[in-house]
Amino acid sequence: MRTSTPSYIVELPLRVNDQQDRFLNKAFEFGRTLYNATLGTALGRLQSMRESKAWRNARNMPQGKARSKAFATIQKSYELSEFGLVTVANNHRKASGRNHIGAHEAQNIGKTVWRALERYMFHDAGRPRFKSFKQGINSIEGSDNREIMFKPDSKTIVWRQHKLKIMMPETAYFKEALAPNKRVKFCRVIRRTLKGKKRWYVQLCVEGLAPVRKVYAPQSEVVGIDPGPSSIAYYHEQYAGLTKVAPHVELQEAKTRRLQRKIDRSRRANNPDNFNADGTVKKGRLVWKTSHRYQQLVSELAEHHRCLASTRKRDHGELVNKLLQIGGTIKIEKNSYLSYQRNFGKSTTRTGMGMFVEHLKRKAESAGSKVVELNAYTLKMSQYDPPTNTYTKKPLKVRWHRWGGTRTLVQRDVMSAFLACYATDKGHDQALLLRKWTTAEALLSGSGLCRQEPRNDQKDS
Repeated sequence: MRTSTPSYIVELPLRVNDQQDRFLNKAFEFGRTLYNATLGTALGRLQSMRESKAWRNARNMPQGKARSKAFATIQKSYELSEFGLVTVANNHRKASGRNHIGAHEAQNIGKTVWRALERYMFHDAGRPRFKSFKQGINSIEGSDNREIMFKPDSKTIVWRQHKLKIMMPETAYFKEALAPNKRVKFCRVIRRTLKGKKRWYVQLCVEGLAPVRKVYAPQSEVVGIDPGPSSIAYYHEQYAGLTKVAPHVELQEAKTRRLQRKIDRSRRANNPDNFNADGTVKKGRLVWKTSHRYQQLVSELAEHHRCLASTRKRDHGELVNKLLQIGGTIKIEKNSYLSYQRNFGKSTTRTGMGMFVEHLKRKAESAGSKVVELNAYTLKMSQYDPPTNTYTKKPLKVRWHRWGGTRTLVQRDVMSAFLACYATDKGHDQALLLRKWTTAEALLSGSGLCRQEPRNDQKDS
């Protein structure tokens, strides 16, 4: 049985000359055509399989193990599997007569096609699309450290007899991450577009655990968090707060809107015959002409969105590290972040809350921590009041929760984080919450997240 070991990725930029740049562009273009050829073969086989009599007979069978086994047998006969598409990709490479990429890279392209086709077959995603010349593919990887080879002594990547220089920072982290005793499983060459220009990078998949930059808390330390559209509340016995998820992301809607309007005006000026008299686009296949100015505007808009995504990812990483240093067990409500997009579109676009939660889960798993998802429907943390043991619905505009019948007001999201910190599978433990509230009240009062409502006589005065 094939086993997998822990691994981490080290990404470094490449310094290439004109000759190496031409080789890389040719290799990626050949990889694109290979991807399209493999995908075309796979879609053809899938269509033939679904039109076969055996498939129709299996589809009419009652649901059960026999039906699933029949489908699996038919799929195997049409060689619709990872191994089958790996073979197809390699055969296409041999038939082309070109040697820009090797067998291992072609096999990984076949695996990529299979992952896209598998999601389509089982209705987890739409029909896979062919890669256009403008879009291309943005990564090619080998199966091991033999085709695309990492040479630590010379700090280079050797691929098809081309030595690509790696720009490696002389820092303690990279020295430890790429120590001589570390084994590089495989290398992946990446193509990115920065400020309208192509840049080349290499990702080294290294066996083992990544060097520790932060000291994370043990799993015995529990943190409850409550994510909102743009901010997140967290509670620990010693720490509590309400913080922005992506404080440095500025959408700059006015700038984006102006760029989009410029792009639209340029498109209309260069293609007047593609529009109706009322300004709508004509139906059917159209040929679009693009000017140099149009391409500059598109590149500027793409760079703007790339910077936003990079800033958002950096802010997410900082907040994830902060939470994992506070607690090794993070409790969070299981929410639908698609509903966040429907109800809080602009805020969700700015913060990417669903992406943040996925980042948190991934980082917790690699750090030896864990994320516990709680049943939001059962716990109803925004409605529960521990002193009275009752549930009361509150509209979103009510941002403060009244503690029982007292004058104590608690910030609503932090209150939910407090409840999540001590929630169990069976629900809320009222006795535990009341016992922990004395410490929590003092902690929250010091940060302004808990306050006393003034009496009526004080309001009048």
